[in-house]
Amino acid sequence: MLSLRLALRFDAVASGALGIFLLVLASVLDGPLGIRPGLSIGVGIGLLVWAAVVLWVSVELRSTAVLEVIVLNVVWIAVSIVFAWGAWGGLTGLGITFVLAQAGIVAVFTGLQISGRRTQPTPNTVGAQR
Repeated sequence: MLSLRLALRFDAVASGALGIFLLVLASVLDGPLGIRPGLSIGVGIGLLVWAAVVLWVSVELRSTAVLEVIVLNVVWIAVSIVFAWGAWGGLTGLGITFVLAQAGIVAVFTGLQISGRRTQPTPNTVGAQR
């Protein structure tokens, strides 16, 4: 099983990579995926910021911050499913698959983080686990 720190770092790297992908290919993704350039750029920037936050959380490992990452990942998964299901913004079939696939990857990271949080004490939970 991955450590909590490693699960968070994988999440940060994947989020950053997706952010860069969306930014660099913003003008190209509209055709095959149906993701408008403005949405791609906005989400890409947001993911780069998110990657930095998750990386910071992986260093600090504060219990509340880890929980916030988990909760926000669950929100991201839910929003992605709703976005794909509604095919908002003109997503193509490939675009729907892309959005659901990235949500699935986030779900895997979230599961690893939940498991890691249960098995690895964080600084604010060490004294509370008596």
